[in-house]
Amino acid sequence: MKRTIIFLSCLVFLMVSITACSGTAANPKDNTSDPTGIKEESTGTQQDTEIKPSSGNRSLVVYSPQGGDDRGAWLVERAKKDIDVDIQFLTATGGELSARILAEKENPQADIVLGLVPTVMYQLKAENIFIPYTPQWADGLPDVYKDKDGAFYSFWQTPIVMAYNPEFLTDEQAPQSWLDLAKPEVRGLYNIDSTGSQTVRSYIIGILWNFYDPEAGDVSQEGWDYLSAVFENSREEPIANDSDKWALMSNGDAPLVLSWYGGIKANTAEYNIPVEYVKPTEGTPVVAEAIGIINGTDKEELAQEFVDWFGSAQVMADYAAEFGQAPAHPDAIALCPEEVQNDATMFVAQEIDWEIVSTKLDDWLEKIELEIMQ
Repeated sequence: MKRTIIFLSCLVFLMVSITACSGTAANPKDNTSDPTGIKEESTGTQQDTEIKPSSGNRSLVVYSPQGGDDRGAWLVERAKKDIDVDIQFLTATGGELSARILAEKENPQADIVLGLVPTVMYQLKAENIFIPYTPQWADGLPDVYKDKDGAFYSFWQTPIVMAYNPEFLTDEQAPQSWLDLAKPEVRGLYNIDSTGSQTVRSYIIGILWNFYDPEAGDVSQEGWDYLSAVFENSREEPIANDSDKWALMSNGDAPLVLSWYGGIKANTAEYNIPVEYVKPTEGTPVVAEAIGIINGTDKEELAQEFVDWFGSAQVMADYAAEFGQAPAHPDAIALCPEEVQNDATMFVAQEIDWEIVSTKLDDWLEKIELEIMQ
């Protein structure tokens, strides 16, 4: 084996909304290895696993990885103020929430799920978990953030990117595409973290999707050979902890970093590391958290009202100003502070059919574990 990489095969909990992958924390430096919601093993948010009886007709139970911290408190206060809705969050990791929703399918306890990433949402959709609904803010939302059947819609965006220290890599030496990671010029200049990390899974998906053959219904052998070369090209020594990643970027031992944008931005600022970002012409994977209404809720109309309010341009812009998370909707981006606008438009989202990916990811991860990482 070239190196030992911990493979966390919690394959029931695919793309959980962590960061755990996605929903960037209020302070990105609080969880810089993966944005809240994507990293299934993360327990970065306070967990509240007991549902208290709702009081009144204008109350909703919302399952969300982002409900147990300042973000949840902000949403509770704003929902009460703006639309007189009392929100009760049940907070856990995305994988735990997904499992709970499936276990409760015949007797749903939640009205809404908020903040899970596309692969998990598509898995839940396949189990008929959602009531299709087209929110008022759906018009103008890019197709990449919509389920074609209206089962759920995404509202935030977290780009998964490549960044480098220009003191050690020139623009010409740095990769211009994810497809450049197999080139000998970048051998040993980057690390691949645990494949249990949803950030890692996201860029693996992005790489493999370039080689997806619709007629065969799977990734071509060329794609698997390429991914093998990407793993082979990475550094031999695994990183012991997240702070080492930034030390290696700073001193030039691993000046190229593959991670989520918010974490790179926060850490390079904290450690005063010069940074440039790769902007591939084919786009970069963007993890986008979504919202959906649970099939079986007895408060469908109120849930629709909440969805309309939550994803509205003004609420998303106010949230962005408070927490720095970039919205997905162009109308919301236009209302954001200049820094958030710049972040939201810096990268082009790679076109990935996450619904197809949700049916393939288990097999892909197993193949990587058994054939590439050996």
